[in-house]
Amino acid sequence: MDRELTDNLAQIAPNNEVPVYDVETEKALLSICIRDKAALDNTVSKRVVADEFSDQRNALIYEAITKLYLDNGKIDRYNICDQLEKDGKLAQAGGTEYVFAVANTSGVKSNIDTYINIVKEKSTTRLLIDTFNSLAAVAKKGTNSVNDIVETAVGKLTALREAPASSGFEALQKILRDNINDIHKTISGGAQTKAVNTGFRGLDAMLGGLRPGTLNIVAARPGMGKTALVINIATNIASMTGRNVNIFSLEMSKSEVGNRILASRSDVTVKQLQRANLRAEDEIKLTKAFKDLAELPIYISDNSAVTPLDMMSQCKSLKAKNMLGVIIVDYLQLMSSGSSNKNDSRQNEISTISRSLKILAKDMQVPVIALSQLSRGSERREDHTPMLSDLRDSGAIEQDADSVIFIDRPDYYKKDVDPQAIQDAKLIVAKNRHGETGTSMVKWYGKKTLFFEADRAYDPVDPATSGAQAGESSYTRTQSSGASASDYNFGGGEDVPFVPDDMPVPPPEMSEDDYNNPDNDAFFADSNQGFPEGF
Repeated sequence: MDRELTDNLAQIAPNNEVPVYDVETEKALLSICIRDKAALDNTVSKRVVADEFSDQRNALIYEAITKLYLDNGKIDRYNICDQLEKDGKLAQAGGTEYVFAVANTSGVKSNIDTYINIVKEKSTTRLLIDTFNSLAAVAKKGTNSVNDIVETAVGKLTALREAPASSGFEALQKILRDNINDIHKTISGGAQTKAVNTGFRGLDAMLGGLRPGTLNIVAARPGMGKTALVINIATNIASMTGRNVNIFSLEMSKSEVGNRILASRSDVTVKQLQRANLRAEDEIKLTKAFKDLAELPIYISDNSAVTPLDMMSQCKSLKAKNMLGVIIVDYLQLMSSGSSNKNDSRQNEISTISRSLKILAKDMQVPVIALSQLSRGSERREDHTPMLSDLRDSGAIEQDADSVIFIDRPDYYKKDVDPQAIQDAKLIVAKNRHGETGTSMVKWYGKKTLFFEADRAYDPVDPATSGAQAGESSYTRTQSSGASASDYNFGGGEDVPFVPDDMPVPPPEMSEDDYNNPDNDAFFADSNQGFPEGF
């Protein structure tokens, strides 16, 4: 070990305290991975990620090993060096000399479980120290209340305690007992509902919400509004539940995603935001929208070269920090599997990515929403309605998905329709592993890149021509006394009645009362200028 690394590690565990690293055990574990692919297949690849290695060199070598593993390539010291060279990381990994030294380390295969436990335990210890150090720093600043600090501490420590471990067999009796206990806790209000509602009632009625461990595919042809829909869902979830939403945006930059979110919460269009073509009243609306949105727990990464391994590593780190919630991937076909096998077909690569996203959802125990392109098959049909066979590049997407949701906008294909006008749209649940399939009718407003409930009337009124004061909402709502339906009044026009759609009985996760309770009404009515807010 070089002197600089030794000095740095010594600072982590001074005064003869138990060290929070074990570089030799890491090397022993790596040597077994190099010598025995079965050991890698059965244990290490399922239980250890690169971030858990304390030595960056070992982390990079393990990363190279897993890439070769995904490629079904031969794992030896020469190929590891080649992989590191391709990634431009050979020097960072200690060069050929260090890789060869690791490969020659005398790891004992029968001790592999011990090695894994040591590596994971040391990693958790380091995370624990980092957590307490960060909490201490916040406490010393005195800018946060004690209650806030305690709540943050509990959340972070809970995340560390609940980090995914290896999954063994469990008796049916215990599984059923745990399930029934969870149901009783939910009914009595003693536990938070595990499923997360999207904010679209018809969709939630069919799906029962987005469940932990599920892969949910949102698919459509280009231009149908895939990104808009998941951004609407993201803001709904963050606003209504306070849960974290983590967006991996491979297509658009963080700034572009931010503009979409701003447009969906104000009367300012995406085009105006892009061109900075704003009136005084627009700036007031943006200021209000910013105040509504600024505290939402939405986190965006726009790394366009992210691989499944990168995503798993980042998500594990986020979960340890209590920052992981619903994961959104925009979109699946832009991902790379990380494979260096140039002879591998795109279909096989998409299959690998799809399976990896399902594993990510299951291991992290959070819902994953992945966007997917459709083939031109729907455009060739007369009615253009998407089908499962239209999923592009691989049938594995349909196989891995717990739900598949298509977006269909019939007016998109009509030449005489104003693309800026509000249009009918369908959210088609074509596959649902945990419930029914069917269609939920919604509306699409392209200028705001916004989907909203079909039974929530919306009339885009321009404040500059309607006489509304700058910053004043052109949307008002009145609740009819003794009536079960709401009346909507837009900019002084005639009242438009709210007519509930004929939809199935909502699932326990969000009852009809939940959808119509005053808190949600306030959310819908107060957070957006000129529109049934909250979308």
